[in-house]
Amino acid sequence: MATVIATRCDGWAVRSVELLGEGDFHVAYLVDDVWVVRFAKHDTATTSLRREACLLPKLAGRLPLAIPRPEVVQVDDDPPFAAHRLVPGIELTRDRYLALPPDGRDRCAAQLAAFVDALHATDLAVADHCGIEVRDHRAHYAAVLRDARAKLWPRLDPSDRAFVEAQIEEYVSSSAVGEEPVLLHGDLSPEHVLYDPDTRTVSGIIDFGDVFVGDPAWDLLYLYEDYGLDLLRRFLRHRSDPDRAALLRRVHRFWVLDLVEWTLRCAHDDPAGLDDAITQLGAARRDATRTLDEMLATCVDL
Repeated sequence: MATVIATRCDGWAVRSVELLGEGDFHVAYLVDDVWVVRFAKHDTATTSLRREACLLPKLAGRLPLAIPRPEVVQVDDDPPFAAHRLVPGIELTRDRYLALPPDGRDRCAAQLAAFVDALHATDLAVADHCGIEVRDHRAHYAAVLRDARAKLWPRLDPSDRAFVEAQIEEYVSSSAVGEEPVLLHGDLSPEHVLYDPDTRTVSGIIDFGDVFVGDPAWDLLYLYEDYGLDLLRRFLRHRSDPDRAALLRRVHRFWVLDLVEWTLRCAHDDPAGLDDAITQLGAARRDATRTLDEMLATCVDL
């Protein structure tokens, strides 16, 4: 791999290459402790690299946190890849976040709120120029329901089937689906939020492979799911959402619908994980009212 990278990246000495990780789309390497090089695994991943190469340089100067900025992009050769300088920091895991004192947690939440506000304020002409998907949530979840009926119904008990049916049909018919779309990161989960342990601040946001245009509530989904109500409450303190209760109801709905999609993905690609997914879906059904009430009670009157 060092030879491939040295050959493709003119002028690089390539003294060290370390495997950073591998996902569904890319294999990533750290080169000389400076560069992150990601190789696309298939055509969809190549398209993702091309979109990022167009979009991220346009965003870099507009956002309050560091993001990757592709500097070497070769997506028309084999294997397709892109390289950017390493964004410093370690993952802000849930445990690291909760171990911070209250003022530290509030500081990180404020940084994330400022980042999301700036990202969501991006002119959508920029996203359109770079070929970013505009997601039709109504059509998307109608398709999810059709797939769930075909693939999940035999494995779900009647209560869970009725729950999935009601959640999706209520969302698809809801006026909230018409919320003004914005540019979304798409996956603001802990592995993509970088943290400086010396300053106890968020140092950057990485991995824009799931970027799309859609409902702004989506970018709060994984902040809630992975960090819990403490971060969500602090995050919302630093925003001026005109109807916080409506926003939170959409976040909660996305939390349920994302669990349905995960269960469906397991039915397609991960039979070993399907039983666990079904168990979690059943728990979500039983706790749906309670979790929404807790979210509203904790986060509405700040």
